[in-house]
Amino acid sequence: MKRYVQQLVFDLEQVAANPPAPPYIEPPPHLANDIVIAELALTPYKTIGEWTGISQDEFPEMIQLSADQMHEISQAIFKVFNSMNIELVDAPADLPPEMLYDVITTNWAQLIQYLPNAGFDLEFCTSDSHTCPYGDYCDCGLEHDFSLDDEPPSVNQEDERIDGLPF
Repeated sequence: MKRYVQQLVFDLEQVAANPPAPPYIEPPPHLANDIVIAELALTPYKTIGEWTGISQDEFPEMIQLSADQMHEISQAIFKVFNSMNIELVDAPADLPPEMLYDVITTNWAQLIQYLPNAGFDLEFCTSDSHTCPYGDYCDCGLEHDFSLDDEPPSVNQEDERIDGLPF
């Protein structure tokens, strides 16, 4: 397995060093001056594997790897993400490295956009504590306590019209 992990890390580092070519998009005239918006609106969704050329099947199961090997592969994956301007935005800070490897590799077939200019915020949390891949490390099942004691925004009485609307 050691040789396989070395080859996988090498392949991931090759993708990081040579990210895919951005898809050709032809922005309509009203978006020609804002490439970020055009990129966001016109770039197709593909799986991470389709963008990178590395399929989900190429990642070994956790039970086949040591903790160091999972960490090494995860580091290479983050190099790929960095080179493609993809940011994993919802990973809990206290998530064990082994679980991070599992979450990323089991979600490798998730559809994303490759947005070299705008960047892509990758999220794996499902907002449901029963299905979230982060398990007990995620706070997605916790409801925010909005206090009823919070004061509503004040309205300038001079600006308020007779009908009660501020405009």
